[in-house]
Amino acid sequence: VDDAGERYRYEGEWREFETESREIPVSGGEDRILETRRTVHGPFIEREGRHVGVAWTGHAATRTTLAIDELGRADGFDDALAATRKFDLPTQNLVYADADGRTMYYATGQLPIRRVDGEAVAGDRVFDGSAGEGEWAGFEPFGRSTWEGFVPFEEKPHAIDPEVLSTANQRVIDDPTHYVGVDYAAPYRGARIAERLDAGVAGEDPVDPAFHRELQRDVRDGRADRLVPDLVAAVAERDAADGSDRLAAAAATLGDWDRRMAADSRGALVFDRWLDRFRDLVFAPAFDDADLGEAYYPNDWVLARLPADDPLFADRSREATMVAALSAALDEIDEAGWETYGDRNTTAAIAHPLGGEAPFLNYPTLPADGSPATVMNYRVDDAVGSSWRMVVRPGEGATAVLPGGNSGDYFSEHYGDQLRDWLANDQKPMSLDPDSEAGETVSFGGESS
Repeated sequence: VDDAGERYRYEGEWREFETESREIPVSGGEDRILETRRTVHGPFIEREGRHVGVAWTGHAATRTTLAIDELGRADGFDDALAATRKFDLPTQNLVYADADGRTMYYATGQLPIRRVDGEAVAGDRVFDGSAGEGEWAGFEPFGRSTWEGFVPFEEKPHAIDPEVLSTANQRVIDDPTHYVGVDYAAPYRGARIAERLDAGVAGEDPVDPAFHRELQRDVRDGRADRLVPDLVAAVAERDAADGSDRLAAAAATLGDWDRRMAADSRGALVFDRWLDRFRDLVFAPAFDDADLGEAYYPNDWVLARLPADDPLFADRSREATMVAALSAALDEIDEAGWETYGDRNTTAAIAHPLGGEAPFLNYPTLPADGSPATVMNYRVDDAVGSSWRMVVRPGEGATAVLPGGNSGDYFSEHYGDQLRDWLANDQKPMSLDPDSEAGETVSFGGESS
């Protein structure tokens, strides 16, 4: 960018920014004028002290709405596969199953093959836009894409007719031919689902809709399997002069705990608060020095596998850090007056956008099972969880439940009538048959355009 901030450098020449001014109405105050600037790589913004142009495949024309329409009208596997080819944005885990027994997984979205000096490179960094780094063939952010320079459809991560198929946003392939991404969920949920499915297929009991609804209720936390034994051992081996009975009692609670993040569990509460404190004690010093917040911390899979000789434990051993984190967690628990996991892990985080001014709009506060690492996914700190649970047997029936209710009208009986059902995963039958005895019908009117 030049000194006046009016031009930017691109491939050896100075270019003018594309600018656009918009007036933002401000209630009870003076309206504001917002000027946006764009480069050949997209919107020009400042992020963490750096100026960047945001290049995104979504800035070009996409066929996603056409793909969704065709998926809804698909008459079988071949139609669905053809529609999936057009799902240009965003990158999603698309899973398909039909009454004929055909199944499919595909990573959707146009995945650009970025290049520097002609060589394909991973897209996990900021590129030198002035030199045209990281662009892909046919790059045209604000026009109609030529659909060149993207990973071929057949080379995207996919599986056709596998015996068992599951995904929980974890990494889907260990050594991809092309760069796919790096921001995956930790593998705990995906691994637990795969474990349960493999056991179900190998067992004698039917893997039916009831099995899947019960699987959705699974609250075993895989993080505890690796961390709890180490923590219990660290407490046992601490300096005998410590003499802390509460640390020993907490370690005994964790040792007897079944690793389930159940609302009525004391062990789940201790583990939950300890893990947060342990994560902070391990990562905060180094990341604070680099002026990076907790959003940049490695995930819990990395945390659980840090060796004792990692530089992060240079000032305090891994074992001592574990014990210090347990002491801090018990202080927090005592101060808050919590007894079990459900005292902290509640639905209070599922707040109405206007709930601060009108608290009656919020749902009642209820204890909740689950954690970010369990199949029954729930993150109380940011109110993220399963926004829709559904089990379908293709060609037959379906059940589903959502967190709250179908109506946004506070005075409707359906405003929050599914909240407790969602917590228990007590799903409602869904039927397209008006003569169904299930007690629920769905009907559609008009024609799609």
